[in-house]
Amino acid sequence: MKNILFLALFYFFVGCSSQSNFQNHTIVQEVPLLKSKTDGYFKAIGTEPFWSLEISEEMIRFQGIESESELKAPHVEPIRAMDTNTKLYRLNTEKGEMDITISLQNCSDGMSDQKHDYKVTINMKGNSTKKNVNYSGCGNYIVDYRLFDLWLLEEIEGKKVSLDDFNKEIPSIEINSSEKKFFGQGGCNRISGNIFQERELLRFTNIISTRMACGEINKENSFLNALQNSTGYKIKNNRLYLTNSDGVKVVFKKID
Repeated sequence: MKNILFLALFYFFVGCSSQSNFQNHTIVQEVPLLKSKTDGYFKAIGTEPFWSLEISEEMIRFQGIESESELKAPHVEPIRAMDTNTKLYRLNTEKGEMDITISLQNCSDGMSDQKHDYKVTINMKGNSTKKNVNYSGCGNYIVDYRLFDLWLLEEIEGKKVSLDDFNKEIPSIEINSSEKKFFGQGGCNRISGNIFQERELLRFTNIISTRMACGEINKENSFLNALQNSTGYKIKNNRLYLTNSDGVKVVFKKID
């Protein structure tokens, strides 16, 4: 009888604990994803007064609180600062001139808990009024949805890889869009780290791995060095190509 009572109490508490854990589980919302060149690859907002900015590969659009304050112009490439991650978009339209400055730094929009990685300042001068109007706010780059999948290594520095090149298995990575992180297998050790993306720029940073003893024939270090040295990317035919100024560093094949 005591055993039956003990088991009943055990399953009761386990059930309560499981229910509590499920109820307290927070589902992380997916970040906005860039799906076409007509979508804005950068979006920003500001308050006092309210305004919004969207930059796509085709158009740059500013919208103030009033409908007549809308300003649109064809996309232009930004002027980049030499020593900081700062970009200046300089526009001339029928309504006036607009300078948009985007700087990498933590920013709060004063309204929500959303994290913004960039500070945005806008200086606008109307053709009719000749008056300068300044706006400030926060923004983020929109992440390329095609990145977020499972990728199996095919090439390092132009050379095909096989299982014979690694201690356990061919390296693979999975990228988490919500947290801007990646994790996977380096060939011998488990690996993880962060990703940083702006339009065509993609970097793998803060890479860490476990410290298992690996065999003599193991190209894990070559793979990790190539991964860390890549700065750009392109996706074609279910392949992810990581590149830098020297050319293609790594090629992955989509496996999901």
